[in-house]
Amino acid sequence: MSGDPALEGGSARPRVEQGFFDDLYARSDDPWGFAEREYELDKYTHSLASLGGRRFGRGLEVGCSIGVFTEQLAPLCDELVAIDVSDSALDRARDRLRGRAGVTLAAMTFPEEMPDGPWDLIVCSEVLYYFDPGAFALAVDRLRAAIGEGATALAVHWRPPTSTYPLRGDEVHDRLIAELGRWHVLDDRRPQYRLDLFTGP
Repeated sequence: MSGDPALEGGSARPRVEQGFFDDLYARSDDPWGFAEREYELDKYTHSLASLGGRRFGRGLEVGCSIGVFTEQLAPLCDELVAIDVSDSALDRARDRLRGRAGVTLAAMTFPEEMPDGPWDLIVCSEVLYYFDPGAFALAVDRLRAAIGEGATALAVHWRPPTSTYPLRGDEVHDRLIAELGRWHVLDDRRPQYRLDLFTGP
């Protein structure tokens, strides 16, 4: 999830909770413009290209929202599990993905909740900067375990400051590289977002 509409900087903030997303989806079917915003469309193209045309067995998308990128990831995976904290977003994702084989949608609060692996691909796009230090550390532990078992992890996050999120995108990626650096294979930055890829043995 990208770019808070208010782009003011600030000090560290508490974790963004479910109510924040519920309020947004109550006001708009697509509060971030996932389906049509140029920023989003460019990011999807870049993200898919970073995977190098690979085919994955089991994929996990963390924070799938209304399923726009889920729809694009699905053809790359034999099985794709997409999770989100918002029931409203998942309802819209189900409408978008109805009839698509191999895709499972589930309401889960990552990182405390996570479907059982193993995974070949994990995508964390615009989600890790919502976490406070404890939740972020647990998320890194989850990613470390999956990558250590052979998964590829793709992280993509908005870089400019926001008035709402606890972390900035650059902070997220710097910390990921510090923790998961031995598996780091791609650092590809754009002015508005940052993309990093980690591949296990």
